[in-house]
Amino acid sequence: MPVPETMARDRSADLPAAVLAGFPGDALTGWLRARDRLRGAGYGSAVPRAFERSSVALAPLTGAEAATALADAVSTVAIRATPRIAERLCAVAEIAGRRMPEAFGDWLALIRRLAALAPESVAPLLDNMEMLTARLDLPGLEAWIMTGLRLGGRDADKRQSYFRLETPEALRLLELEAGGDSFVSMERRLRAYLTALYDITPPLRIAPPAGRQGAARRTSFAGGVLLVPPSLPGYRGAAEPLYRAALAHIGAHLRYSGRFPVGQLKPLQIAVVSLIEDARVELLAAREMPGLLRLWRTFHVARPGGLATAPSLFARLARALIDPDFDDPDGWIRKGRAMFLERRERWSDPAISREIGNLLGNDLGQLRVQFNAKDYVVQPAYRDDNLGLWDLGEDPPQDAEALEVMVDTVKLRRSDPAPGEAERQEQQAPAEETVEKVAPMAGDTEEGRVLASYPEYDYATGRERADWATVKAYPAAPGNPRFWEELREARGPLLSRVAGLIRSAEVGQARRQKRQAEGEVLDLDACIDAATALRSGQFPDHRVYERQAPPQRNLAVSLLLDISQSTADPVPGTDRTVLDIERDAAAVLAHAMDEMGDPFAINAFSSDGREEVRLTPIKSFDAPLDAAVGAALSGLRPGYSTRLGAALRHAGAELARVPRHRRLLLLITDGEPSDIDCPDPVYLVQDARRAVQGLAALGIDVFCVGLGPRNKEQEAAIFGGNGFIQIDRVSALPDKLPALYLRMVR
Repeated sequence: MPVPETMARDRSADLPAAVLAGFPGDALTGWLRARDRLRGAGYGSAVPRAFERSSVALAPLTGAEAATALADAVSTVAIRATPRIAERLCAVAEIAGRRMPEAFGDWLALIRRLAALAPESVAPLLDNMEMLTARLDLPGLEAWIMTGLRLGGRDADKRQSYFRLETPEALRLLELEAGGDSFVSMERRLRAYLTALYDITPPLRIAPPAGRQGAARRTSFAGGVLLVPPSLPGYRGAAEPLYRAALAHIGAHLRYSGRFPVGQLKPLQIAVVSLIEDARVELLAAREMPGLLRLWRTFHVARPGGLATAPSLFARLARALIDPDFDDPDGWIRKGRAMFLERRERWSDPAISREIGNLLGNDLGQLRVQFNAKDYVVQPAYRDDNLGLWDLGEDPPQDAEALEVMVDTVKLRRSDPAPGEAERQEQQAPAEETVEKVAPMAGDTEEGRVLASYPEYDYATGRERADWATVKAYPAAPGNPRFWEELREARGPLLSRVAGLIRSAEVGQARRQKRQAEGEVLDLDACIDAATALRSGQFPDHRVYERQAPPQRNLAVSLLLDISQSTADPVPGTDRTVLDIERDAAAVLAHAMDEMGDPFAINAFSSDGREEVRLTPIKSFDAPLDAAVGAALSGLRPGYSTRLGAALRHAGAELARVPRHRRLLLLITDGEPSDIDCPDPVYLVQDARRAVQGLAALGIDVFCVGLGPRNKEQEAAIFGGNGFIQIDRVSALPDKLPALYLRMVR
């Protein structure tokens, strides 16, 4: 029920002074209405009280109007989620109001949007909001949230894991949006650094989070894979030297370490053995590359003396083993250094680490030094967690604490997904519409070979997501080795007609050759220079003619064929499919391009989500047009969906490397951009438009030949008004395509 202004004035006497100060004049009426609406909505008494408390605190920061708008967000969350989460929103709103007072209204709108699209995700997001608002501005926060919705798709559990920061992708994207120095921003340089040091290229992956803490604390290695956290908590300083030290250390383990059986070792002994092994492999690596010691010693900051706790003793011993100038009075540390140096001649034998570690661990046990395996973090920060050094073996240890030390290794191995599994589904929101099911390609039994990853544009946030879509190469199924012979039999008259067009066409650009000894016309510039020479008493150049040189070809073409499931549809009036017609048209066009001598490539594509943009190479630019190309063409099979943007980017990247003045990417498709993880029809259309614009900036022309009835407005949005042509009668494609090509390339 609305509250008249007179009633508001009458009730003002009962209100606290903070309310009257925060909501002066007419603002008080709006605040009373919002409060009474929450009181009468049946959410319980806690929600209105939380709103009153938070709105009063927010009013001086955000203004009375924005503070009152909190009631609408609280109501939305209470309806979509639960009143308890709505009460939590009030407390979190105070944090957001302090962090972004000017954008607080937009922050509330973002929370309401999330509550409408994925209500189960509001609670985990609010739990992390204090950290998120500390690291991200509002556009970055919005981009991170919308990406989580796309990654989660219709899977509510996956969305919740993302907003709890329990997935590597959530952490990776948070680091990207935060814009700080992180492993993601320097991954390529670090990969090259590791290869240069040890001549190894193990897979580098973002480490999955460690339990409910939401982040991995140290680098790790297991099963030939290096797991690197997106950031290393607890370290202040330049990030790249720390990552270099961490990868150099793991590389030393991969070269010089084996795996130790746990046996009956206690957690304390495991930690000490690992510490000795760390020093052993570092000193072996430093014999070959002495500069590594300077890098590693920078991070050893432990000081002598202090309390004799296990973490302190471990950090001091770690420094004592690789820093000869470090002097610590503790007897245990002196004993450890002496034992290690006595075995200098045996440093190449990993067994010494276990020998020394067992003895030192027993000493600490007798000294009653307390050690908590759950809270222990290896120091210094560049060293890995040492889980890759240990093998449970056939008989796991009976000691419960030792099992707890090793369980993280198992978790890491199990949670380390294959590329793409962590975010298989992608969409803007968990929409209810049905996504068309598509059939797999016949004969598709092998894994694709990863070619490259490309960005993808999200129109909802106005940002390109780096390395979002992965293009993989899949070979065509075995085809017909007599493809060209049968094509000549079936399309002989058309091939002859195309050959005649080529012979009669003036293809290429005519060139004027100046300063020639013979020619059809005089070269005026050369004549002027000759007259000037004569008047000055010099002998003139006799090359005063100009002639027309034959047209010169300077063109490269990439032909891209859509072979999604819709190309299996029959062509009206024939006994053939759309793919059959595409195949014949591509073959006839390839014949024409080969006759003209233009370098060209042919690729076919389909998609099965953003991690499976499937490219089937038919012909590369430097390959001849031979029987293998015909067999590959005839072996194409329809299947899957049409993620157009990634396919365009990859074909364009290959075309950009061809040294030609003009480069043309020619697309033949029968459908609109779509994929199983994108129910939003606008998303892939806008991404394809962005891809075309990016290729245009590289000097690559993109032209689309659309088959069948088309959405011309959509085609124009992607390719421009002059960048596409519609062929309603699909069966006419082989006849029209070569003539169209000749008109385009003159």
